[in-house]
Amino acid sequence: MEPATVSILGLGAEGSIAFRALAGKPCRVRILARGERAQRLKTEGITINGTHYDLTVSEPGAEPPPRLLIVAVKSYQLSGALEDAAAETGPDTVVMSLMNGLTSEEILARRVGAEHLIYCMSRLNARKSGPYVEFQPVGAIYIGEKDGSVTDRIREIHDLLDGDVSCHISREIILDIWRKYMFNAAFNTVESILRCRHRWFQQLPEANAALECVMEELVRLANACGVMLSEADIRALDGYCQPYPGDGLCSMAQDLRAQRPTEIDMLIGEALELGRSHGVSLPVCRFVYHLVKTIELANANGLEIV
Repeated sequence: MEPATVSILGLGAEGSIAFRALAGKPCRVRILARGERAQRLKTEGITINGTHYDLTVSEPGAEPPPRLLIVAVKSYQLSGALEDAAAETGPDTVVMSLMNGLTSEEILARRVGAEHLIYCMSRLNARKSGPYVEFQPVGAIYIGEKDGSVTDRIREIHDLLDGDVSCHISREIILDIWRKYMFNAAFNTVESILRCRHRWFQQLPEANAALECVMEELVRLANACGVMLSEADIRALDGYCQPYPGDGLCSMAQDLRAQRPTEIDMLIGEALELGRSHGVSLPVCRFVYHLVKTIELANANGLEIV
C-alpha cells in the first residue's frame, strides 16, 4: 500500500509538533508555502529538540491532493489561507484544524465542504523561534467526528499521528474543544497580562484564582450555547500546569514579548461575540480582552512598556 501524503499549512509551534508527530511514520509530509517563505523553509529546514529535519515544500494545489491536510495557521491568518486549503483539498482529503478557538472548523467547512472535516483539540507544549522548536512531550492531540462516531477515517488518522506525540480518539470532541478553549482563553490572557511564566501558576494560588474568574464566565457562555461545561470541568484543570516546565511561556505571551500580533480576537473575541448573540454578559472577559489589546497596540505603536 502506498504511503499516505500529509500536507501541513502553517509551520508555527502547533504545525511543527504535527510535523514531529509524523516524522519517521510511513507517510510523505509536505509543507505548504509560496515565494520567499517557501525558499526559506527549503533552505533552513526545521530543528526540533536539537534534531534537524529537511523539509519538502510545495505550493498549495501544485501536487496531487493529500490524504490529510493539517491547518495550523494563526487565527488572524485563516481568512487568507482558505483558498490555499481549498486548492489542497481533493475528493478524499481529510482536513483537520490544529488551531485554537471554537470556529476554525466551521470556517474551513464553509470553504472546503463539511464532509472533509474532522475535529481536533490539542494540549501540547512547544516554543518556536525561527527554525528552532523546543517541544515538551506532555499533553496530547484529540481527534473525533462532530457527531461522536468512531469512523474508519478517524482510526486511520489516529494510527498515523499516534506515537511520540500521543493521539486519542474522542467521542465528545466538541465538549473537549470547549474545555480547551475555556482554559486556553483564561491561561493565555492572564499569563500575558501578568507577564509571568508557568511557575506562577504552579506556586501561587492567586494566579489560579484569576484563571477561574475567566473560566466561570466561559462555563455560563458554553451552557447558553448548548454545551454542558460545568464547575467540574474547571476543577478538573486544578494542577494542570504542574507537568510543564516552570519557565514555559504561553503562545500569547511569546507573541507579545516578540511584539507580534496575538490571537486575542479569537481567544476572547469569539467569546464576546457569542455572548452578544446569546445575551450573556461577560465583564471579566471584556476586561482581559482590552488589557491584552492595549499591550498589543502599545507594541505596534512603539509605546514604552515598563
